[in-house]
Amino acid sequence: MKRRLIILLSIVGAIIILAKVIGVLSYYTIPSTSNEPNLKLNSRLIGSNLIKPKPMDFAYFKFSDSLDGWTIIKRLIAVPGDKLECRRGVIYVNDKNVDTMLNLRYSYVVSNNVGKNLKEEFKDDESFQMYAKGNDSVVVFLDSDYVASSQLKIKRRLSDDSLTLSRNIFSKESNWNISNFGPIVLPPKKYFFLGDNRDNSLDSRYRGFVDEDNIIGTLIYNF
Repeated sequence: MKRRLIILLSIVGAIIILAKVIGVLSYYTIPSTSNEPNLKLNSRLIGSNLIKPKPMDFAYFKFSDSLDGWTIIKRLIAVPGDKLECRRGVIYVNDKNVDTMLNLRYSYVVSNNVGKNLKEEFKDDESFQMYAKGNDSVVVFLDSDYVASSQLKIKRRLSDDSLTLSRNIFSKESNWNISNFGPIVLPPKKYFFLGDNRDNSLDSRYRGFVDEDNIIGTLIYNF
């Protein structure tokens, strides 16, 4: 019985190694907070190139501008033919608010005292981020579910930065910015990806659409 179990485990191990070699399965470790809170910093992921990502799936790909050749992991938001729009930092696809179904991380401006309390509350969370803004306030990154359930009376910090908005896809309107753009219809074979840490993610807003041929696979498990 023990010998059979060893043989079975060896076969399973060989299948996993083979799947990894030919790309059927891929393994990743999340190195950043750009997909917090839903993909945790330093969490591990398994993905497959046999599964085509659907909208709202996490997928891994290479950006079409090929600046660095890295494999990137983000959430697929819009696909070819979709109408995409951002209004005051909220994403709409085909006139539907797709952010309401997710717990997302946003940036907020709070007083130094509130920031100090939050830093203490999240002292054991390595993904917690905060930086100074002027002499009497700080910018903190918090999950939308946490803000909704807390006693904090704060509003999301919206960026009006238009200089970093990708000129590849948002060049038509000079008044568009990171928090307000569109509507725009995605061209054939072009996909739009975002990080769930919406105010701290280098994604399609900055890097442009992702070519269909550059999508490698879909995440199927994280731990």
